Amino acid sequence: MTLFKACLTGDEPGAASHVSEMVSKSQPSAIWAILMHAAAWNEQRDFDTPHSTIITHSIHRMIQELGPNPDVLAVKPPTPKLKTPNDLVEPLQKALLERLALHLAAIDHWIKDRGPRYNVDTRLDSLDMTMRNYTQSVRKQAHMSALSFALRLGSRDDPIRLRRTTASLAAEDADNIGHAFIMPVSLVTELPQSNYKLPYQAALWHLTEFLVRKVPRKQPDGFKVDDQMEKMASPTSLSKHKNLVATSIVEYGILGHNGILAQRIASAAETGLVHSYTVDWLLDRLKQNVKTKPLTTQQLSVDKIIKKKSGTDWDQLPSGIDLPNSGKVRLWLVKNATDYWDKMMELKSDVFEKIIPDISKKDWPVVRAAQYAMSALNGSPRASHVIIFTQAVWSLAEQGLIDNSLAALQVHRMLKQYLKGR
Repeated sequence: MTLFKACLTGDEPGAASHVSEMVSKSQPSAIWAILMHAAAWNEQRDFDTPHSTIITHSIHRMIQELGPNPDVLAVKPPTPKLKTPNDLVEPLQKALLERLALHLAAIDHWIKDRGPRYNVDTRLDSLDMTMRNYTQSVRKQAHMSALSFALRLGSRDDPIRLRRTTASLAAEDADNIGHAFIMPVSLVTELPQSNYKLPYQAALWHLTEFLVRKVPRKQPDGFKVDDQMEKMASPTSLSKHKNLVATSIVEYGILGHNGILAQRIASAAETGLVHSYTVDWLLDRLKQNVKTKPLTTQQLSVDKIIKKKSGTDWDQLPSGIDLPNSGKVRLWLVKNATDYWDKMMELKSDVFEKIIPDISKKDWPVVRAAQYAMSALNGSPRASHVIIFTQAVWSLAEQGLIDNSLAALQVHRMLKQYLKGR
């Protein structure tokens, strides 16, 4: 509760310090539940997307991608393709966790009378009937009714029906920057277990408050719903759509939304959160958002992209973010990866761009880790897209949908464009 209070009262140093102190002393699932509880109180309505749950998902995935750590991860993650040096893994994972807590303290929160509700009736019918009522309540824009049914669906040990129904509803109209799909699938992936009662209830309040504003009142023509929502769908390969995915990384749009949407589609397809018809529907939406035909394999060559034009130059270095473990991370990078780190942080974008085609296979784990650090340890604590995009792009590389060199180049260009001071 001390961490949760620090986040909601805007105590940025306190939030980072409290979460740092919890590591190794608390169950990782409890740490993530508390962070999701704070994220559920985010009142960002100016762009109609609460980014708090999205960045929680992204940072959790970054930490998993760096390797196993029983102090901060409840489940051992799959072995990553890029093995980060052991002495960098732990301080970077801790720094990312601290950066998340700092962010959740820095953003705006719902006032008490308008925020999440915890006393909701959940005495409901069968699961199939509850699932139908959940969908109908969302379409009727009946927030508290939708919340009530969502709580029932989510109370299962493995709430597949809730996850899949939510993802399907969110896919119907992903909107022109993908928010309507990106946020719900991020949240249901990070949903706290129902035994963490208050975080679980607050997260679903946050989800349903968003869904009733974003999901169409009527299902769009041509949208096909999977009849088997009680189990995960068969994974859908995006190997035939690599050029579209890569194009969405090159033409990443405002604040990187095209690349982020592409990654969420790829992740949902790989895990079976949505079925193949929904994947195709979402890829059509991605094509519309990118607003250009997919580039050819030749056009997607890193050498050609670099020669065609350079990325954005900085006028001045972004301010650094001070966290309990940020100094350890920076010190490691200065001592062990100074060529990459210094070039990334140069004012001129092409200083790092020029060396990307020649990066050796053994150095990619360090380059990825350095870009994780670059996005998280610099700029404004309120900023979220720089971190979300960085994780999304490297996740697509992890899935084999884009090359490491393209990931490094486009993350670098996005960070040069959007990573600013406080």
